[in-house]
Amino acid sequence: MGIDTSGKTASCAVLRDGILLGQRSVYTSLTHSQVILPFVESLLDDVGLKLCDIDIIAVADGPGSYTGLRIGISVVKGLCYDGKPCLGVSTLEALAYNCAAAKARIIPVMSARPGIVYFGAYDSDGESIACAADDRVAPVGELEAVADGYQGDIILTGDAAQTVKDTLFADNPSVRIAPVSQRLQQASGVCEAALRHLDMAGGAASLNARYLQVTKAEKDLFEKNSHSNS
Repeated sequence: MGIDTSGKTASCAVLRDGILLGQRSVYTSLTHSQVILPFVESLLDDVGLKLCDIDIIAVADGPGSYTGLRIGISVVKGLCYDGKPCLGVSTLEALAYNCAAAKARIIPVMSARPGIVYFGAYDSDGESIACAADDRVAPVGELEAVADGYQGDIILTGDAAQTVKDTLFADNPSVRIAPVSQRLQQASGVCEAALRHLDMAGGAASLNARYLQVTKAEKDLFEKNSHSNS
């Protein structure tokens, strides 16, 4: 089972023997905590499985919304409290799997804050993907470096794909935007990414968010300590 609450979508999916048995996804303004557990329950019911039938649960562990990541990880920790194996996978890698059928360099890009994006680069042979540039948070202009010199098609996916295309690659026909259906987070991508990292599975205590940037709470604590020491 895969779960993704890292962005505007809340999504869960069940993959078995290379078949996507089912998926629930919704673009929502509600708190993901109100949506994701009912999705899990209804999906399991629809595919005729119980939680005990699930061998492993994977979750997008970042980057993404601070609150969203915490919700997804907390849900998985709760579902795996009895020792069921679980693991976290990169939100960006999971997004790249949305477009894995294309033989191209896939660049998942998500908004972080004005002028700043999360991005990575993954090369696909049409079936599987390999990391070409590590996930990072950086000014949007730095994304050009992972596209320069690549001989082939480039696909932008993620919620900032259109902005990046318009800003950096408007005149480059080799850089395309993923279809709308493949542009936002889907738990099926989490499932596929998890298959590459099964050796990293562990207990619920091993799950932690990878924010890639300092959280507001950490910033506030730093500023408080700086004022105290000045």
